[in-house]
Amino acid sequence: MDQIEQAVMYALGPQVDPSLKAQANSYCEQVKNSDEGWQLCIQLFMKEPKALPEARFFSLQVVENTLRNRYDSLDAAAVQYIQQTMMEYLRREFVDNTNIGSEEAFIRNKAAQSLTILFTHVYPTVWPSFFKDMIALAKTPSDTPSHEKAADFFLRLCISIDEEIARMDIPRTREEVIRNTHIKDSMRVGDIQLLAAFWFDLLQEFKSTKPTIAQLALKNIGSYIAWMDISYVVNDQVMTVLYELLANEALRIPACECLADVISKGMLPMDKLNMLQMLNITDMLPRLDLSEPEFVEYVARLINALGTELCKIYTEVSLPAEGKAAAWTMIEQVTPYLLRFLANEYDDTSSAIFPFVNDMLYIYKKQKKQQQPLSQGQHEFLVSLLNVLVVKLRYDDETEWDADEDEPEEEALFFEMRKNLRIFAEHIAIIDEELYVRYIHSFVMDTFNKYKNGTELNWRDVELCLYVLYCYGEALPKAAMVFVNPDDTLSPLGDLVAEMVSSNISAYPHPSTAMQFFENVTRYYQYFEQRPSLLPQALTAFVDTRGLHHPVGQIRTRCWYLFQRFVKKLRPKMGSYVEHVLSSMGDLLTIQAEPVVETNTVDGMPIPAASTFDSQLNLFETVGLLISLEGIDPMKQTEYLQIVLEPLVKGIQSSMGQSYNPKDELFLLQLHHYIMAIGSVAKGFPALVKAGESVQEPWTSVFMQATEIILSALQNFNQIALIRDAVRYTFARLITCLGTQVLPYLPTLINGLLTECQVTELVDFLPFIGLVAHKYKPMIETIIDELLLPLVRRVFDFLNTTPSGTDEALLLLDLRKAYLNFILSLFNSNVESVFVSERNLEHLPTILQTFVHFAKDNSDPTSQKMSFGVFLKMVNAWTSDATTAAVPGFDQFVYNELLPITFTVPMSAAFNLADGQSILVFGEITAIQKTLCVKQGNHFIEYMNNVFFPSIQCPPETAERYCQAVRQYDNRAFKKYFQSFISEAKS
Repeated sequence: MDQIEQAVMYALGPQVDPSLKAQANSYCEQVKNSDEGWQLCIQLFMKEPKALPEARFFSLQVVENTLRNRYDSLDAAAVQYIQQTMMEYLRREFVDNTNIGSEEAFIRNKAAQSLTILFTHVYPTVWPSFFKDMIALAKTPSDTPSHEKAADFFLRLCISIDEEIARMDIPRTREEVIRNTHIKDSMRVGDIQLLAAFWFDLLQEFKSTKPTIAQLALKNIGSYIAWMDISYVVNDQVMTVLYELLANEALRIPACECLADVISKGMLPMDKLNMLQMLNITDMLPRLDLSEPEFVEYVARLINALGTELCKIYTEVSLPAEGKAAAWTMIEQVTPYLLRFLANEYDDTSSAIFPFVNDMLYIYKKQKKQQQPLSQGQHEFLVSLLNVLVVKLRYDDETEWDADEDEPEEEALFFEMRKNLRIFAEHIAIIDEELYVRYIHSFVMDTFNKYKNGTELNWRDVELCLYVLYCYGEALPKAAMVFVNPDDTLSPLGDLVAEMVSSNISAYPHPSTAMQFFENVTRYYQYFEQRPSLLPQALTAFVDTRGLHHPVGQIRTRCWYLFQRFVKKLRPKMGSYVEHVLSSMGDLLTIQAEPVVETNTVDGMPIPAASTFDSQLNLFETVGLLISLEGIDPMKQTEYLQIVLEPLVKGIQSSMGQSYNPKDELFLLQLHHYIMAIGSVAKGFPALVKAGESVQEPWTSVFMQATEIILSALQNFNQIALIRDAVRYTFARLITCLGTQVLPYLPTLINGLLTECQVTELVDFLPFIGLVAHKYKPMIETIIDELLLPLVRRVFDFLNTTPSGTDEALLLLDLRKAYLNFILSLFNSNVESVFVSERNLEHLPTILQTFVHFAKDNSDPTSQKMSFGVFLKMVNAWTSDATTAAVPGFDQFVYNELLPITFTVPMSAAFNLADGQSILVFGEITAIQKTLCVKQGNHFIEYMNNVFFPSIQCPPETAERYCQAVRQYDNRAFKKYFQSFISEAKS
């Protein structure tokens, strides 16, 4: 025993030598897992004088572990010994009154846990008097020092037992569920009545002298009520005390929780309704002192429990009409408290009532679905509820709005609260759209009118007004998003948007107003399509210090994004304002790289995680959108474009004229930004040309000059991933707006990007080439022909490496999929002839083997499906038929290598025909076989009958059935047949 005690102290000692600590831990584990360990530990636990607390705690852990995990290894004598020892411990602590006050609380808690596990094994068979014995121990004379501790231990033991046998949120094995059910059934026979009576006695005894013990008694009543007879609690004696305790400052919160547990007990609907009527909680509420916020929150939880139970009863289909009427009467008595607590200034109190609000709105929605009109009382409730919800959306008076903060916890909680309140308001809009529209229109218009009349307004009210207007569009269906009525008058929403802009409320001197104003203007851009007269006022607000030039950085950069969206949506209306807007934005287009504070890295080079420049790109795209507007004189477009691009091009030229210092982080960022900005301007030019067309506009020469400068930068800095990334981004946009004029530059571009690119870049680069192939077929064919082999080699340089970890392995999987998608895109673009060109034909067998490798890999069904998809494209394009000669060597590959794997892959044990992804792979496999049969007819059938099936020892009758199926069935029927073929072969 001494050795165990010493080992525990060494294991826990902070200053102990690590090797000695490791030995001590190892020894403790041996004791814990040995057959005799529990006996030594229980002796250590009981020895006098007492061992150190840590050693006694460990001893109880070992006993508990044995009872929980190795009880079957104990004989009857061992169980009796543990039982007697635990009783001896309890008598020593709570009856004999020795060493009073010396026992640590964590020891008593662990003793209760150990006793609980013993209880689950011995009650009611071995120890049927368990509860009587425990109650007898707890009934130590009240004048003894241990009386309070005995009561406290007993109540904690009861709580521990309930958690072990009745908690629904703890996973249980089937055996444990059966055991727990048996225990509860046995307790209900008699012991539970004794327990309930004794808890009530303890509650009565300690409610004035020792509230902490009375709280435990209430917790037991609340916990056990879920599965014991309700009459033990819901009776005059107990309920009178519970209601009295609601006025007791020390016990009113646990009393409230206990009442909520009573209300939530599962019962038949009419029985529950009768009980709730008898409890008459709403009659008791006016007498409560609701001045203390924490208690108010728990009363709100009580009302929530009452309300949700009443809603559950009301919606019960089997409830008779009189029961339904009685339930609704009670609901109407409770709803004033719902509104009161929802409107509470403390969000925790408001949140406590949310489930009740949700259930009420569910009842109303169901009523609407059944086309039952709202009563006057229901209508009034909805109006009151909407009013409370809207007012609750307001920032608290103590809350300050700070755009530069990264959403501290309090603000995040407020936004979460707002989201929930919005959802409730949206439900009301679904239930009664007219009510919602009328209320919101009145509420918002009232604030606008006050502002126009010069009334001094709190910023929180202005922000709320604009936020509620934003929510308007989120709550109503798209069909209700009407700004102008058929008679050309403004709808309520149109009226509000017009008033928002014309009232000049955007000038209200608080940053929150500007932010929400521009969110709204962008949200409701359709208004300006139908009433463009207010567009100049909206644009003026956008481009001055209220929007794009706002002094607060976060608002300013958010407006850059919103303005890009606004202009993009309203391009047809923007022609008259291009010059004004461009001149207003000019000072915002100066690029200044910022030092990277929070970064990611590529090739060891930093890239900004989030910077002002990321938002500035929206401005450059907006410039492109404006310059490229139809109806603007092409020479004017050229002039505008030169003004915007000239500083960027000169910036690139200047950068290339400087000597590169690898330590100068800003040098590369500045160059990166110049290139990206040109790409964003090009992005603003929408798809002005169709694939394969050339653009014949004066402004294209400006882009062509920029293209040449960008390629020069790539040639100088192609070893820098940051620059390669910017060039790839920009060329993807230039392709759209320049058409075929960009083609001569592609070989230089592609070689410059490919030479040094890394895996992540290649994953992005392959779709880029696929896009180019699609846009410029067939003119791109010669370029792809030249590029194909270097590209494939580069891909396999990476795929043939061994990944260093999980992240790299996932990246290589992404590369595999990007490569397969690229191959498929070449077929889809009808440039598959590059595979069999004079330059590449000799390498085709090697390329084919890559797809064979992927097709055999059952661990990656996505790539597997794509590989068979590639083979299907090839079979369609290259196998010989009555009119077409095969690609040299391809028919031989099909019969020697492809056809066999269409059988071996699905026959593999790793291929699961019940898996959804594998079924997709299987579909490609059967399509290949069916296509070969269609294209080669008798030649395919003869090969299968005379060569393939004999080679795999397939019975002749099975082979004949296959040949009939592949010839006669359509694709779907053949897939179904081949599935049974494979299943039979596997069995």
